[in-house]
Amino acid sequence: MTEQKQIKVEVDGAVVAEAVVTPPDEDARARAQVHVDPGHLPAGTRQQVAAAVHEAVVADAAQHLTAALPRGDAELVEEMRGHLDHAELRSAGASSIIEGDVKQ
Repeated sequence: MTEQKQIKVEVDGAVVAEAVVTPPDEDARARAQVHVDPGHLPAGTRQQVAAAVHEAVVADAAQHLTAALPRGDAELVEEMRGHLDHAELRSAGASSIIEGDVKQ
């Protein structure tokens, strides 16, 4: 089994987005927790973190992903949705949970 993966997106030496990706379980289901700094971020930051999460789960041969994202971050939701088939979104407190089948 592989280890958790730590993903960081840095701008000028400061971490502006990060994620922790848990390797898939016996049913090939991976989990991720994604955090981005609030407010304006450089263009492409959310796309970068979403792509890195996707790359990590594909490398681990995950077939399904459940990811916790900051609630209200529509751009990040759309970036994550672009890497999933049959994506479903729901709220959970201060987070949004998106899950779906990983596009290979």
